[in-house]
Amino acid sequence: MVTVEEAKKRIVSNTSVLISENRAVSEATGYVLSQDVLAGFSLPSFRQSSMDGYAVFHGDINKENVTLPVEGESKAGKAEKLVLKPGTAIRIFTGAPVPEGATAVIMQENTSVENGVVTIKEYPVAENKNLRNIGQQIREGDIALPAGTYISGGTVGFLTGLNIGEVEVYSKPKIGILVTGDELVKTGEELEHGQVYESNSAMLVAALKQEGIFDVEVHYAADDLSSTISGLEKLSERNDVVMATGGVSVGDYDYVGKALEAIGAETVFYKIRQKPGKPLLFAKNEKTNFYALPGNPASSLVCYYEYVLPALRLMSGRKECFLQSFKLPISHSYSFNGERDEFLRAYVSDGKVTSLEGQESFALRSFAVANALIYLPVAQQVVQAGDLVEVHLLPF
Repeated sequence: MVTVEEAKKRIVSNTSVLISENRAVSEATGYVLSQDVLAGFSLPSFRQSSMDGYAVFHGDINKENVTLPVEGESKAGKAEKLVLKPGTAIRIFTGAPVPEGATAVIMQENTSVENGVVTIKEYPVAENKNLRNIGQQIREGDIALPAGTYISGGTVGFLTGLNIGEVEVYSKPKIGILVTGDELVKTGEELEHGQVYESNSAMLVAALKQEGIFDVEVHYAADDLSSTISGLEKLSERNDVVMATGGVSVGDYDYVGKALEAIGAETVFYKIRQKPGKPLLFAKNEKTNFYALPGNPASSLVCYYEYVLPALRLMSGRKECFLQSFKLPISHSYSFNGERDEFLRAYVSDGKVTSLEGQESFALRSFAVANALIYLPVAQQVVQAGDLVEVHLLPF
């Protein structure tokens, strides 16, 4: 049995980033750049106004309420190159080219216009005021975004503005899920006595989709060794990661550990000193990483968020792989006995964290409304209301 921290260290040291692929920028949200992206031109590529107002030479504004004749107009998208004559102003709009000779833009709220003459109600006026200069965001040939950048909506907008249509990104892992348990019945079928509806696969598929991973296949295995071996072999041939749910404890019908050994997977660790989720098994071969998750749904999901998800992010090129962690005061007292760290499903609100009702390993209702996990190490078995506790924010 390993500690929580040791388990995470072993997962990180046994996880490698996947190969890169070329993707259209429009299809790359949620991926990570595997190569630097260079700017093909400066952005902005011409001097722009950042305000609606009047382009002027700042030296002409030498006192309060200077008046200047308005000669011309510059609007966004206008190809004509205007030249500002000394002692005049040009009407200008946000994003429009700044005329040659203009050194500032006076926002229209600080002006008044009558009979083609603008009165400047601002003094003094600094050079380059309300101007976007060439290359202010990025200069031609510079690294626009370095390798390792996570691609968000803002990233897509920035790259598109640089006329970059394709990028090299790290691939996302292909996932296989093996569901074990003769007591499990698929949704929509009739339940007999002693049976339950199988929810772990739908739960894990949904969590993977939330992470932007859609290449997932689910396989079902009977509670016998040969069926478990066959399922793991088939999934490992086609996938980078295989998650098994159930069959990993010490019961007479728990075959996942034996099946992994039979197909030549090397166990990195088995069992973590935590509650829930103690019987997590991590194994690997040359091609595939295997995570044997507990069958109880809440235990399975805790292990996914704390151990599997960080590994999937590492494989995808992300450097910040673990759940966002911070300290918050707990809203109530809590204590536990035993020698295992605890993860509590919780809700963060108004600067505090509250553990939810229903912390049993089989209970998913608390996970359905949780937005965080409280991590309490054995050394912190007793906490009082207001004590700071470690909080892991769930993805949303």
